[in-house]
Amino acid sequence: MDSVKYAIVFLPLFLLYLLLKGGALAVGFLYRLIYSTLTLRGEVSDELLAVQHAKRIIIIGSPGSGKTFLAKRLSMWTHLPHISLDDLYWGPEWKRSTDKQFHKQLGEVLQGEEWIIEGNYHERYFTERLQRSDTIIVMDVSTIEAISGVITRSLNRFLFSKELPKGVEQEAIRIWDISPRFVRFVLGFRRRIRPKIWPLILQYGNERNLIILKSKYRSCPWLSSDRQLSP
Repeated sequence: MDSVKYAIVFLPLFLLYLLLKGGALAVGFLYRLIYSTLTLRGEVSDELLAVQHAKRIIIIGSPGSGKTFLAKRLSMWTHLPHISLDDLYWGPEWKRSTDKQFHKQLGEVLQGEEWIIEGNYHERYFTERLQRSDTIIVMDVSTIEAISGVITRSLNRFLFSKELPKGVEQEAIRIWDISPRFVRFVLGFRRRIRPKIWPLILQYGNERNLIILKSKYRSCPWLSSDRQLSP
């Protein structure tokens, strides 16, 4: 009986995961195909060139916008250390860091000369991150893309115990982290949070390399496995 209940719960969630994951892969493939045939290839090369020479990159955007995936891939190519703000904020058993602990760790990271920092936490050292960066990547995606990304990530955490912060990834726990409050935050990100951070992004972006991606799939052409950065 327990196995039947288990299947009833997990099978629909697994099918939903396959649907979202398959859709994401299909859209990513289309973006690669389209951008490989358009004159926008020069623009993509300019973006890659900016990233290639960057030493301190911050990636900002709504939850579910693809910040972590992009940061990991860029870290592999540029050999810059990847710092996730979620890793700094969440500890074992999903315990939150205190503001003092979080600010201390983030302050130490910011003093480094090379890094890729991804995450929002716009009320914590946001201006300082912008000031220390030389390249700003904004995942300015639609609400639909963000919500689908959040659902896919939550399914990964619940079904496979993946995409967890470092402080809890060894615990092999299942967690469904989509609460009504979190959903409201994601749904209202473009309306409430974006206007707060956008003026600062544009202000510092004028003095730094500013890359704005209107879709998380927009980065797919320069995330291809055969894409190589020149020495």
